[in-house]
Amino acid sequence: MAGERFGFRAGALALLCALGGGQAVAEDNHVVTLQVENDLFFGHTDRDYTNGMRLTYVHNPGEVSGADSISAMLKGLSFVARHSPDSQIYYSFGLGQNMYTPQDIQNPDLILDDRPYAGWTYLEFGVSVQSQNDLEVLKIDAGMVGPASLAEFTQRQWHKLIGSPIPQGWSHQLPNEPGLNLHYFLAHRIRTGGEKGGRWGFDVTPHVGLALGNIYTYGAVGATFRFGSNLDRELGAPPRIQPSLPGSDYFGGSGLDFYVFAGGEVRGVVRDIFLDGTWRSHEHDVEKNTFVADLQVGFVLLWNDVRLAITHAFRTDTYKIQHGGHEYGAITLSYRF
Repeated sequence: MAGERFGFRAGALALLCALGGGQAVAEDNHVVTLQVENDLFFGHTDRDYTNGMRLTYVHNPGEVSGADSISAMLKGLSFVARHSPDSQIYYSFGLGQNMYTPQDIQNPDLILDDRPYAGWTYLEFGVSVQSQNDLEVLKIDAGMVGPASLAEFTQRQWHKLIGSPIPQGWSHQLPNEPGLNLHYFLAHRIRTGGEKGGRWGFDVTPHVGLALGNIYTYGAVGATFRFGSNLDRELGAPPRIQPSLPGSDYFGGSGLDFYVFAGGEVRGVVRDIFLDGTWRSHEHDVEKNTFVADLQVGFVLLWNDVRLAITHAFRTDTYKIQHGGHEYGAITLSYRF
């Protein structure tokens, strides 16, 4: 079972080619999503995971024809596709940036009793297989940690724009290191109502996850609960910036629908570069916590080809000397065409 479940990873070598999978693309099978996560939205702080941005494009190539096509090959490696003949395959491409800071951003000195400054800018390549009730996602992130991430520039310019104090300690950020990370998720939805036609219903989607790489290495388990109308328009909650609960990049249907959601995840963390530090020598690091839990609540509004999601996320302490847990907000806006 484990080999079958994670055999989908072999498709990673074909991701770049898969983005142009060779099938005709039907109408409304493209989705562009802009995500912004910031602790100012709900936490009114400027520390730890303080900001994340991601722009993604996803498309469904339509019906897969030809046993020798790339899409057919990738579906043949998918656990979901083997058990759901009606499943669809989706390809995605994204650009993202995360930034992490200590609590006192106006102190120019090295702060040994807090986490280091760090930035992470990356390209994301993904392939997912989705049926009515199952979702399997494989994503590969490749990018840079350190000054080359330009996180210092982004935060300084943003703070100038909104009139916030300019961070003074970026000279102590983690040094440059290339990053390569694999993320895998498998989720299954249990429905109790909300069939097509706009009826209100409830569902729960448990999931398992795995991350492997020099940025993050962890195993995860969790679940998402939803209540709303026409829940078949998407599977699970909206997508989030990793590490987080998984979500579906694609949505369908038409008309006006709405749902609320709540979810949680527990991760067993082996490596977190933003706490453990880079493999290259650096000024300091902090001792991470082995187990980290996330809780998220929010709502999603779908109106024809537009999806708007607002999420309030809570995260337990990720390192031993952290100043209490952390909370932040996420705004996700998607357009389908």
